[in-house]
Amino acid sequence: MGVSVSLLIFSATLYLPLLGFFLALILPMPVTFYRLKLGRNLGALIMTAAFGVIAGVTGGISLDVLFFGALLLTGFFLGEFIEMHVPVEKVGLYTCLTTMGTCLLVLFLHSVTVGQDLFSMVSNYVGANLEMTMALYSGMGVPQESIDMISRSIDTIHYVMVRIMPALFSMMIMFVVWVNILFIKTILMKKGIPLTQLENLRQWRAPEQLVWLAIAFTMLLLVPVTGLKILGLNCILMLMPVYFFQGIAVVSFVFEKRRFPGMLRFFIYSIIAIQQIFLFIVVGLGFFDTWIDFRKLGAAGDGKKQN
Repeated sequence: MGVSVSLLIFSATLYLPLLGFFLALILPMPVTFYRLKLGRNLGALIMTAAFGVIAGVTGGISLDVLFFGALLLTGFFLGEFIEMHVPVEKVGLYTCLTTMGTCLLVLFLHSVTVGQDLFSMVSNYVGANLEMTMALYSGMGVPQESIDMISRSIDTIHYVMVRIMPALFSMMIMFVVWVNILFIKTILMKKGIPLTQLENLRQWRAPEQLVWLAIAFTMLLLVPVTGLKILGLNCILMLMPVYFFQGIAVVSFVFEKRRFPGMLRFFIYSIIAIQQIFLFIVVGLGFFDTWIDFRKLGAAGDGKKQN
């Protein structure tokens, strides 16, 4: 069942382009669930079998196949750290670090196997996907003047994307971990299996010291050194999901306190997911919650406990 559900989600990501993007976020969930239910060995077997089938039907190892492998690996590590009963922030942090470290090692070994350095391989991959995106825009009927404007900036876009790829990959893994924590918590609660470290997520707060790192990395953008600007930009992008999670916790806390109807909550969450401006508003809400304490957790004495 674990392998079948994983492959079903994988198939949906290929044949349902719009819906498939969101389904890819929950690809780790079957591995996490059966890792917790069946244990480490069978969980690893499910992950390995699913990855083997994916590699087989897609024609071998490629960066796209390794991407799906990273999602399956995320599910396995998430189950590992949930079973350790560490606080939820450590579950997320440890899962992200182990997944990204393993993926970096595998990517390096793959680059050695194909005889291409890591930077060139990533650069070629980004370039190929930008070309596919331009072809997709043409097929979708995007106005030619818009396509021409993007084409004139394609080299700049390629330059920036290659250099912020560490942050983009980190952000992707963090969002995947967050989504699957929410899913696995709901599934286990329905089965009568509460996990104490996943309770009270509406009261979660990022460590207060983190805000000073965000300010320091922002200051790096003002330094007239390209390397430092790229470093600062990568670090800021990596911190954005953290404050997004805190902002969503604030929104969820208000929904629960004010007893918002379920359909209204779903509508607002959908708007946040679709409209980028609202996503940035939620990030700002989480950032300023460090000082303003919208949920008044500090006054209740819960803030330090959650930290």
